[in-house]
Amino acid sequence: MTRPSVVDAATTWINTPRLGLRRPVEEDLADYVRLHTDPRTYVHKPAAMATVQQCGEHFAASLERWRAEGIDYAPAQELATGEVIGWAGLRVIRDRGEPHLNLYYRLEFAALGRGLGRELARGVVNWAAEHRPDLPVRAAIAPVNGASLATALAAGLVEVGREVHPHFPEDEPDIILRLPDVGVVDLDRTEVDEFVDLWCRVNDAGGAVGFLPGAPVARVRAAFEKHAELVRAGKSLLIGLRKPDGTLCGFGFWEYTREPGFAHVAWLKRLMIDPTAQRRNWGALLLAGMVGIARRALPDVNLLILDYRSGLGLGDFYERAGWVEVGRIPGAIWLEGDEYRDDVFMARRIDGAPLVTDGRP
Repeated sequence: MTRPSVVDAATTWINTPRLGLRRPVEEDLADYVRLHTDPRTYVHKPAAMATVQQCGEHFAASLERWRAEGIDYAPAQELATGEVIGWAGLRVIRDRGEPHLNLYYRLEFAALGRGLGRELARGVVNWAAEHRPDLPVRAAIAPVNGASLATALAAGLVEVGREVHPHFPEDEPDIILRLPDVGVVDLDRTEVDEFVDLWCRVNDAGGAVGFLPGAPVARVRAAFEKHAELVRAGKSLLIGLRKPDGTLCGFGFWEYTREPGFAHVAWLKRLMIDPTAQRRNWGALLLAGMVGIARRALPDVNLLILDYRSGLGLGDFYERAGWVEVGRIPGAIWLEGDEYRDDVFMARRIDGAPLVTDGRP
C-alpha cells in the first residue's frame, strides 16, 4: 500500500475538523523520522528523542502492533493539504499495571500553537469512548510539559496519580491521567439522588434539559422517575459518565420501542453534563460512548434521533458528532412570557454512514 498524498475523509481512521488519522504504511517512515527527531519538540524531555535508527525500529514495531491489535499510533494529515503534520493515536499497553490504551499525540514544530493538539486528542479519545470501551484510556505526562498536560485535560482526562517512567526512573514521576467511563446504569444498584442533583444543577446553569433555572427539585425528581419507569420496563437505557473516582459527571437516555416499523429507531433524551466541567470535552465523550452502547446493546437499532431547544448553539455540538438537522418547528417551545424557541430535530445513522431518503443519497 502506497502512502496517500490526499486525505480521504471517508476512509481515514479518525477524522477531526482539520485532520485525518489513518493507518500507517511503510512509506510513512520518512515522516515518522522527521517528526520524532526534531529537538524543538523534545525540549521538556530531550532524552526521550530517538535516533534515526531507533525511529526505524519503533516504526516497524508500530506496524506490527497494527497487525496484531488493529490499533496503534498513526500519521495525522491536514485535510486541506494532505501533509503529515503529526502523529497520534492509542497503543494497547498490557505490561504496566492495569491493561489500558495509552493516548499519544505529537505535532511538528510548525504546527504548534494552532489548537491542533487539542483537536487530535479530543478526536482520539472520543473514538475510544465509542469503539473501545473494553480498555480505559490513560496518558502519562512529564510534569514540566504544561502544554501537553493542558491538552490532555482539555480532552477530558482526569489526573489520578503519579508514576515513575520505566525508561527514565531518574526523572520526576509522570502525571497519570485517565478518561472518565461511560456505562449503562443499573437503577436497582444506584442512588437516584445524584442524578436528580445533577439535573437540578444543569437546570440552574441554564441548560436546555426540560426546565428553566430554579425549577423545584420535586418536579425534576418526578421527571427523572418517568424516565426510570421506562428503563425498568425495558424501553430505555440510562447511561452515565463517571470520573475514575466514581463521581457522576453526566448522563443521558436512549428511548426505544419494539413496535413494528419503529424498532430500528432510538431517541436520545436528556443529555447533560456537570455545568462545572464546561470545555472539558465530557459532553462529546458521553455522546460518543452512548452511540457505542446503542450499537452494542440495541442490535435492532440503526437510526438515532434527537430534538433540542434552539438558542444555545447545541446544533453545532451535535453536528460535530455526525448528526444532521432534518427539520425544525419554529416557536414550538414556549419558555415564558413572549419568549419562544424552535424545536430542532437531528438524526444520524448508528454506523456513521450518510443518511439517505427513500433509499437514495
